[in-house]
Amino acid sequence: MDDKKSQRFISEDFRKTTKSSSVKRKLLFYLDVRKHSLFGKLGIGLATYLVCFNAAIFFWKGPDHPLNNFMWRIKKANGTLSKELLEKERVLKEFHKSKFNVQSKDHKPWLSTIYD
Repeated sequence: MDDKKSQRFISEDFRKTTKSSSVKRKLLFYLDVRKHSLFGKLGIGLATYLVCFNAAIFFWKGPDHPLNNFMWRIKKANGTLSKELLEKERVLKEFHKSKFNVQSKDHKPWLSTIYD
């Protein structure tokens, strides 16, 4: 196969702009996913998923809602969690403690609500 036919066409103006800007050249290099290995593609996919997921949660829940457990703990330590979120935390803790209640005579499977 002829190498010249398989190469992409890039205009001279585009080459001049990328030669003068090292940031643009590096960005275009990292965005060219075809040259990366499987790990590079998986890394870019994972990073894209995390950014999109956190952006969707931010726009869905609002800026006052913590996006993850780290932000939850920070907001709880600062005392900026709303009463509704503190109530949700209390209810969830009670639910999980009830699953491991030693005084209960009933058989309760681990973290399962089949028999409830």
